[in-house]
Amino acid sequence: MKPASHARKLLLALMAVMLLAAALPSAVLAAQESLMRFVVDNKSDRAVTVSLFSTDGSGRAYYMQVLGNETKSITPPRGTYNYQLTICGVVVRGQLDLTRHLFTWQVPKCGDKGGPGSKAPNTQDVGKLLALTRVEIANKTGARLVLTLRGPQTYVFTIPVGATQSVSILRGEYTWGHFACNNGEYQRGNLTAASGKQKEIFCK
Repeated sequence: MKPASHARKLLLALMAVMLLAAALPSAVLAAQESLMRFVVDNKSDRAVTVSLFSTDGSGRAYYMQVLGNETKSITPPRGTYNYQLTICGVVVRGQLDLTRHLFTWQVPKCGDKGGPGSKAPNTQDVGKLLALTRVEIANKTGARLVLTLRGPQTYVFTIPVGATQSVSILRGEYTWGHFACNNGEYQRGNLTAASGKQKEIFCK
């Protein structure tokens, strides 16, 4: 092989390597720009689970569990996703717009709303999605109370003798029932779950 021909091939190979090296950062940057960061800031003391399902037909799905007082994030491709959120004993489904660079879900304590940072740009207060409210239930039966609430969702709460317990439940109309009175007699009544509601359970 002639020296000039060999040199020419080396020069061409070197130029190809340089062009490839120059293209790589652009490709990496383009890939990064197609992703977005989705953050779940869990300020409650309970675990949160989030499932995301893409709506573009690609079949992509993402799952994340965030423990109490923990913050986690994932970086899915930008787009619109159907979500399933499980927290405070409630399952909520909806659609999430993840076309921005950064989006945060802030999770307050069960039954609460707002809090520091909940009104920051690109931040959603999960408390508003849950439609939970706190209700004070006082056990005035003179016995251990196992109270069942049936309404928008079913709950069972165990309340010691003479105690008052704060519970977080979905807003709405409920019927309650228990066997704490008169040697196991079943008693029932109605409850409207609204903010600041208090309910005393007596034996009839």
